[in-house]
Amino acid sequence: MITKYYRTKILPVIFVTILLLIGIAGCVVPEGSQVGDKAPDFTLSTLDGGQVTLSGLKGKPVMLVFWTTGCSACIAQMPFLKAAHDELGNNVEFININLGESSSQVQATVSYYGFSLPVALDSDYSVSESYNIIYTPTNILIDKNGVITYIRKGSFLNADELLERLGDLE
Repeated sequence: MITKYYRTKILPVIFVTILLLIGIAGCVVPEGSQVGDKAPDFTLSTLDGGQVTLSGLKGKPVMLVFWTTGCSACIAQMPFLKAAHDELGNNVEFININLGESSSQVQATVSYYGFSLPVALDSDYSVSESYNIIYTPTNILIDKNGVITYIRKGSFLNADELLERLGDLE
């Protein structure tokens, strides 16, 4: 009698409890991926054959844009990024981080749309994982001290909105 009760009542409760605990542990937001955190450092290859290191840009505000070529919102945001870059010049560094796509695929998209801002390649998703990126585009603003000041999941709706947000960094 006790064995049947144990199998039908207690074991399912224990099983569900273990699953919930595993799920909760898996939902922990990584350090360095929230507003107020120090931005995780990285070095990535760029589409033009160079490299970019975040810590090498310390002392300057940085905008990270995580994107993919198949993301229509990412593509729609490109002209706003260009307009903001043209307006701000070298006062803010823009790094557009492509997630996991081949350099030829990224180059074809960049060429097709005439996108001229720097593009870095996160081929193995290591940088996107350290920033807990689950949605594209995700825009992250980092102040000159290397602290994340703003995270936007989704595209900016126009260049003015983007410029207003970037103005807070200067």
